[in-house]
Amino acid sequence: MPKRVFKYKLSKRATTKIELPVGAQPLHVNIQDGEVYLWALLDEKLLTSKFITILVLGTGHEINHPNHRYINTFLVNGGENAFHAFEVFD
Repeated sequence: MPKRVFKYKLSKRATTKIELPVGAQPLHVNIQDGEVYLWALLDEKLLTSKFITILVLGTGHEINHPNHRYINTFLVNGGENAFHAFEVFD
């Protein structure tokens, strides 16, 4: 089945739950037009979905989730601050 990359707006809070089709693959988190977004690879024709949790933390902040997968690091304020994105699991 053909797949596409879609973007999803994340909350500026530390964690955001978003609904994605089952099998979607979170690819990247970054800032666009002052907002935080997740880009994910997915088959949009899949009818079954699930909620995933994305955690965004600044450098030095504690990760309180023992089960997580690193997505990427992104810079803001001209590289002054670094944030790190994770998918966290229950």
